[in-house]
Order: sequence, then structure tokens, then C-alpha cells
Amino acid sequence: MEQKNVPIPLEEFPAELHPFLAGAEFRDSSWHSNARTFYVPPDYYLKIDEQGELEREAGMGKWFFRHGLGPEVVMSLSRDRDYLLTRRAPGETALAFLDKPEELCRALAGALQELHGISPAGLPCSARLERYRASANDPDGGYWDESVLMPEFPISSRAEAWDMMQKNRHRLRQDTLIHGDFCLPNVILEQGRFSALIDLGLAGAGDRHIDLYWAVWTLRHYLKTGRYTDEFLRLYGTDRFDYDMLRVVAAFECFG
Repeated sequence: MEQKNVPIPLEEFPAELHPFLAGAEFRDSSWHSNARTFYVPPDYYLKIDEQGELEREAGMGKWFFRHGLGPEVVMSLSRDRDYLLTRRAPGETALAFLDKPEELCRALAGALQELHGISPAGLPCSARLERYRASANDPDGGYWDESVLMPEFPISSRAEAWDMMQKNRHRLRQDTLIHGDFCLPNVILEQGRFSALIDLGLAGAGDRHIDLYWAVWTLRHYLKTGRYTDEFLRLYGTDRFDYDMLRVVAAFECFG
């Protein structure tokens, strides 16, 4: 993603951040969220959101850093807004490897194997899984968004998705460390190898099929083809998951 230089007066930020930001040339690297994210060359990223919105992400970021899975959280502040300053992880986002799809599949599968192999004991429930449970208990199911569907896991209607949610809600587990938004922009690779995960606001204890679904979705979305779905799942390990549960996740995702 192209990053544009953004002139921002230093006085707009809390004084505690000034030593890290003084003289910096901010580059807007915001993605699909309400938060603003700036690259502060060469060492930092600064994320800004409404008050209280980044507390969870800051806590998960510190946990991921201690376990070698994410960049260092340098500072977390809550003033008029929330500010989260993290150190830049070595490497590039997985988007830089679109021209090497086989290598990309191996790196993503390896990253999820490593992540899912770590115990989530003591961690809160993933915010993504919390959303699923809330949707299943909502008489209206929440908003409907079929754009998240893929041909591999077809659902023909809102009614079918709702029925699938109700029949399978008991199958969702909270036994795996998940990222919750496992998409290419959130995976950092260094020389083709897993380096770190970023944007950790949805991470926590959850169901591995959530990460697997989004990994398949992100590969299809950015590579413009579904030809690598089976290869990615094979590399992850077909004995590690239930293929039918990916369709169940699709049903939950349709309801946000």
C-alpha cells in the first residue's frame, strides 16, 4: 500500500510522545478501520483511535511481544484519544510476496502453525469470537454482509446462514491462540519467513478456523484466484482442522 507523507504539528500529540516523534515525517498507512495509523520512519508506527478503543490491542501487543510474535509496544496512552506507539517489526507485510504465491502459502501456513501451537491460557476471549456469540444471540443476527463469502464455502441466503449458525454455535471453541484478523497486511515476513503479527485488537483465545478462514479469504482476495486454497490448507495440515467448520465460520462472518 502506498504511504503518503502527512504534515502533522507535533503539538497535536501528548508530550510523552514528543521524544519519539520530533522531526519525524509522518506517513499515513491507515487501513480498513476507524483508527489512523502513521509510519514514523525509520523505527515506529503510531496508531490513534477514539478513547478506550486501543486498550485491548495494547495489552495483546505486549503479550505477543513477550512471546516473540509481535513488535514491541513502546508506549500506550489514553488522553482525549488513545495512542499506541509500536516499534517497526523487521521485514515487510505479506503483500510484498504476491509474486511468489507458493512461498507466500508456506509462510502463512507456518505462521499459523506457530501461533496456534501456543497455549492461550490466561488470555481473554478473542473479540472476533465474542462478536460471533453476540450475533448468534441477536434475534436479527446483526447486519448481513455476503461479500465475505467465497465459492469454496457457499451459502445461498441469509436464512441458510442463520440456520447454520444456530445449529453449529456449540462447535465454536475457545481453545486456541488466534489473531482474529489474519490477513496479508497484518502478517510481517522477513526474507519470506514469519517475523511478526500486527493489528492485534481481535486476538485472544478462540477457534482456529477463524484464522484459517481469513487466511483463505486473503489469499483469494489479493491473488485474484482460489487456486491456492487447497495448497495453503495442505501446508497447514488437513489433520489439524475440520473443513466443514470453515463454512460455519463463513456463516458467522456474514452477520458481522
